[in-house]
Amino acid sequence: MGLMPLVDKNAYHDFALVYDEMMRGIDYPSWVDYVLSLYQSYASVEQSDTPLSLLDLACGTGSFITLMQAKGWVVTGVDQSSSMLAIAEKKLRESQAAFRLFEQDMRELFVGEKFPLITCLCDSLNYILSPLHLQKTLERVYDHLIPGGIFIADLNSPFKYHEILGDNTYSSAFENSAYIWSNYFAPESKLCRMEIDFFHRQQGELFRHFKEVHWQRLYEVREIEDLATKVGFREVRNFGAFTLNPYTPQDERIFYLFTR
Repeated sequence: MGLMPLVDKNAYHDFALVYDEMMRGIDYPSWVDYVLSLYQSYASVEQSDTPLSLLDLACGTGSFITLMQAKGWVVTGVDQSSSMLAIAEKKLRESQAAFRLFEQDMRELFVGEKFPLITCLCDSLNYILSPLHLQKTLERVYDHLIPGGIFIADLNSPFKYHEILGDNTYSSAFENSAYIWSNYFAPESKLCRMEIDFFHRQQGELFRHFKEVHWQRLYEVREIEDLATKVGFREVRNFGAFTLNPYTPQDERIFYLFTR
């Protein structure tokens, strides 16, 4: 029997329509530069013998892997949402370079290839709601890395759940879409329920409303380190977002680097 989906499979069907507009503020080129700097600093693979191949988990609409493709990497993307993958495919086809996309749950990852670099960005691992399932995901990642390869993932920090998301509501409006985002964080379970009302322009001033519910879990640094040790990673490092310094308690995002 397969695992229950990380999110409602229908949820991202509509979200895909507004995702890129709402994520336009993300500086993807800076994410690419940061990931590549970590790879160059910490991967211990034979560069001359290893193709530049990337596996990106929860790749979404493909903005990150499209930029990596432009840097000469052969990219493979995995996501649970067929709607997100359809947009990613359209972007990737523009370059006419080779790529592969898989509609999969990352906890059951299998693409039949090993990579020097695997990524899972934009707090996607926080959508895994139990340590057991996170361990399962890390096991699948480990099996898809070549020796000396690295896995880079960012997670929301404890500070972000307690002080930023908490029980707060946020809203934002864009040219053709808007959202109202309400958070409900339960410290005892470490779970955060996110109720999001989206509005997508249909024609003129007519907007269609749809609602999604997302769940995330807070993971402490020690939990991540312990799970990585159980899986067999020989080293795990953490960094404050977009730095080479260890994270601080006030950081909102923590980058982890796992070495096989």
